[in-house]
Amino acid sequence: MITATLSIKSTVLRRALDAVPDMDLTVEPGQFPFVGEKSAKLLVWATGDEFDRFESDAEADPTVSRVSPIATIDSDRLYRVSLADDELESLFSTLFYDHDTILVRGTITAAGWELCMRALDKAAISRVYDQLRERETPVHLRSIYSESDGRGRSADLSAEQYEALAVAFERGYFDVPRRTTLTELADDFDVSSQALSERLRRAEATVLENVLDGDSAESGE
Repeated sequence: MITATLSIKSTVLRRALDAVPDMDLTVEPGQFPFVGEKSAKLLVWATGDEFDRFESDAEADPTVSRVSPIATIDSDRLYRVSLADDELESLFSTLFYDHDTILVRGTITAAGWELCMRALDKAAISRVYDQLRERETPVHLRSIYSESDGRGRSADLSAEQYEALAVAFERGYFDVPRRTTLTELADDFDVSSQALSERLRRAEATVLENVLDGDSAESGE
């Protein structure tokens, strides 16, 4: 299994949270909010002490149709948020429904959405990432790691390394002949060709080290 954390910029709930920048909304996992509903409903835990202001500003948020408090425990309050905007339905379809991925945890703040998700393989994460970019949703891969081999060994790439490898592979940089150049890729990442070349080499070395170490461990050498 692969676990990845993505940071995503979304307009959903942004206006409501702009008024309470210190408030975090934690998405209750295991939800299926878009099954034949006229509006998307999402359960979230809010932390902070400005609940009244959040509820007031949520009424003026064009992406929100209703915010209903359900329970308050200490400094946390559980809300059912009804969302009139279809952007969230499209976002969640891309993230979860289309690729056999599941939500591990999610946090929504004025700065954006941070979602931790689990998939069977890195290809699924790569498809999610590519589709978000195709729909021009600002997205950043913060971390990705493997849980598959049961001994705690993983080919851990930094978010920047994985992103560089994924985009380079998608654009055909590793094809023979190549379908894109290092300069073209570097322009997409807004870095120099030298910086991107070094990032790719470090990423390739990490992958090769993991593969070769794994082969040695499995053969007992």
